[in-house]
Amino acid sequence: MACALLLCGLHLHAQRAERGWGTVILEPGKLQLNLLMPGLQYELGLLPNLTVGAEIGLGLATPREGYSLAPAYRAFSRYYHNLKARQAGGKTVSGNSGNYFAITFNHYFTKLELAGNMDNEGRDLIFLGPVYGLQRSYGNGFSFSVDAGAGFYFRNRISSGIGPSVHLRLGWNPFARRKQQKKPVIVPMD
Repeated sequence: MACALLLCGLHLHAQRAERGWGTVILEPGKLQLNLLMPGLQYELGLLPNLTVGAEIGLGLATPREGYSLAPAYRAFSRYYHNLKARQAGGKTVSGNSGNYFAITFNHYFTKLELAGNMDNEGRDLIFLGPVYGLQRSYGNGFSFSVDAGAGFYFRNRISSGIGPSVHLRLGWNPFARRKQQKKPVIVPMD
């Protein structure tokens, strides 16, 4: 599922370049190291307000049965809804700074968990659901993001019920420019 989402994103990214769908307001690509829960994230800008991305590292699952801190991967698609308003107010959108709605897919390898109180029975845990979040990036390569929502937790394709999802990230892009990036140009979509 995560691979299909990422491949679809790469295909749309290529189509945007070929068909001239306009300048992307968001970063064309953004690599981040997660400093709070060790991990690596890549976010790919597709359209002026839409990105897809994937992350690998540690994740905290909180289904109704308990919690699990385990290795995980995450795939997401974000729609940033306030970019024009941020620019009109003199705020930057550099580094994908904005508020977003997202669909997220998390796969937790609970068999390898570092801490938790769930009966794992050798089954991995999956979360699928909508979240709302915000991300702020700074000129020195650091960024902060938080998103929260609710969705379905599954174990071996059996629904475990609805549960919350909260994701907090303090990120750092080791390849970010040390100076403030130019503000992207907004190209109106017809």
